[in-house]
Amino acid sequence: MVVTLIVVQSVTVFNTFVNALYFLPGTPTAQLTLYNFQSQSGSQWNLLFMNILIITIPPLIAYIFFNRQIVAGMTSGAVKG
Repeated sequence: MVVTLIVVQSVTVFNTFVNALYFLPGTPTAQLTLYNFQSQSGSQWNLLFMNILIITIPPLIAYIFFNRQIVAGMTSGAVKG
């Protein structure tokens, strides 16, 4: 079971890179930009963390604005009767 999970997850991660390279050539996606800032010899930590921050900001803003609707939707199905 563990080996199957590892294979399925690795194929998913691999497809994330390959699909972006084949179908969006020249358009940098979030996964490819994160991958480009890491290398075997060293990583550009300042660029990597800034990229992570830029990727994190839009979902955070959406959560702040839609917090009430998200909580209402989660609790609406939890009440019986």
